[in-house]
Amino acid sequence: MKFSHYVWAIYLIVFPFYILPEGNPQLADIFGSLLVAVNFKSILTSINTNRYTKFLFLFVIYTFIVNAIWMIIVGDMTILKNSVFYLYCYFLMMVLFNKIKDRSFLEITFKAIAITLIIQALSWPFLKSQGVRTQMFFNNPNQLALWSLCLLVIVYVLSRFLNTKTVYSMPLLLLCTFFVLISASRAALAGSLVFWMFYIIKSRKHFVIFLLGLLITFIVVDYNFDLELKNFAALEYNMDRFSNNTISGKQSIGTRGFNRIVENPQYLFLGAGEGAYERFNEDIELHSIFANVLFCYGLIGLFLYLGAFALFVKQFSKEIFALIFVITFFAGVHMTMRIPLFWITLLFVIYLHEEKIRTNNLINTD
Repeated sequence: MKFSHYVWAIYLIVFPFYILPEGNPQLADIFGSLLVAVNFKSILTSINTNRYTKFLFLFVIYTFIVNAIWMIIVGDMTILKNSVFYLYCYFLMMVLFNKIKDRSFLEITFKAIAITLIIQALSWPFLKSQGVRTQMFFNNPNQLALWSLCLLVIVYVLSRFLNTKTVYSMPLLLLCTFFVLISASRAALAGSLVFWMFYIIKSRKHFVIFLLGLLITFIVVDYNFDLELKNFAALEYNMDRFSNNTISGKQSIGTRGFNRIVENPQYLFLGAGEGAYERFNEDIELHSIFANVLFCYGLIGLFLYLGAFALFVKQFSKEIFALIFVITFFAGVHMTMRIPLFWITLLFVIYLHEEKIRTNNLINTD
């Protein structure tokens, strides 16, 4: 087994353990940086492989240019910090880009995800006192939600390529969904619901297994616990949030930073840079990956970023749509670009998309 495979496995296992405050590298990034270092040559030689790798690299370079300019103008060096994060995320994604077709790499990825999910599941009973919005070892519940959604998609993609038996993949998918539920994130829950709707409808086998598993779970829980809704705080909290049609407090558009786009349209072409939010009489970032890219890096930055995903337009399937929705719906209301796992998850979906296109082309030419 290659050295990088083991380092990658450790990265996945320790990823949920956040030891520093938000906005700082975490324990897993030690192993992520090691992966980048030992694979640096292959990363550089793969940048021009296709539109996806080239456009994302150009986007990262453009963020450096915009943030460097505003760093000089504003006199705040922390503005450049986000571009460093993006470069790291890009390089780590490129490590996987060069290994994703290696079956042994996919196998160890599946095993590492299984281990990390089991570790977190065994830890949960000792962390239940965190409240209705559990965060486990993350800094906040939304980080737990994003991690769960990313693993949900990755496990599905891996099970497709490895032809994993349902008896092995289903428990992992259910664990991912469980962590989404206890995070009490509406965006994450909506994404996971779309995933399960697609997964169940996809085949009769999945539908029967799902119903059987649901029935067994209901019998076991009903025998051992009181099934009143009040005893499932996270579920009740999510239902209350969904039933509330008004958006107020922290959920308002104003407190998520969206109003600065309308109030400062002069930045929408070249970008305002990312950071020093006191310039706009605010102290928060835009809570949306797309709005953040538009405002901070302008139409040019948005074109470069979205341009990397133009290949999705070709032979777009329901399966790919469901997987993309799971991730991008959450990203639409949260800023997820500084999380390497977000970039990596999109890479797995792109890999599945390209393989489906290749398979269809082979079938059509036979």
